Amino acid sequence: MPTPVVTRTPDRRVPTERGLRTRQSLMEATLELLATRSYRDIKVLDIARAVGTSPATFYQYFPDVEGVVLEASRFLVAETNAALDAFEDGSWSSDGLPGAARLVDAVLDGWSDHLPVMRVLTAVAAERDPRFVKAYFAATRPVVRALTAATTQTTTPDDEGKELVHALVSGLTAAAGHENAGSVQGLTKRQRRRGLARLVHAAVTTADA
Repeated sequence: MPTPVVTRTPDRRVPTERGLRTRQSLMEATLELLATRSYRDIKVLDIARAVGTSPATFYQYFPDVEGVVLEASRFLVAETNAALDAFEDGSWSSDGLPGAARLVDAVLDGWSDHLPVMRVLTAVAAERDPRFVKAYFAATRPVVRALTAATTQTTTPDDEGKELVHALVSGLTAAAGHENAGSVQGLTKRQRRRGLARLVHAAVTTADA
């Protein structure tokens, strides 16, 4: 799914229709490069060449490569919110392992069109870049809400519950980095997702015990 464009430049101008097409092309080229290369290896010149334009044109629409990633993360956040809207009351946990499997599928499917962005957010947030920390928490907040609601169905929220939720979210973001791999340590994507579902189910069951 193409990432939608936004309607403001770094200096808050509204681009023309042609400008919007250029901005969209620059964003899509960046995301395509991110799918095969480390974000730190991508230069503005690489993106401009991929679109057939100049670095000067790039800077009319984005402040830097990080700016493209952060802009794209807004759509990752919106899609994650939409994908998990039905899970936020925690009722999915009452269905046991099948409910946990539905949650895992909803999370990873919601991120599926934004995996390069999710990988960069996770990696750079770990380095404590405040812009990426904010974007990472925005992208994972719907997951935190769904898991927190489930782990506090019959218990009072406490540090142990927060620890469980943090560990599960970390596991899901790490798993997203391998989603497109055919096999990881001999396990298919479906097997990896089943393992995550069992982990989520076990954590929720423990919290409710």
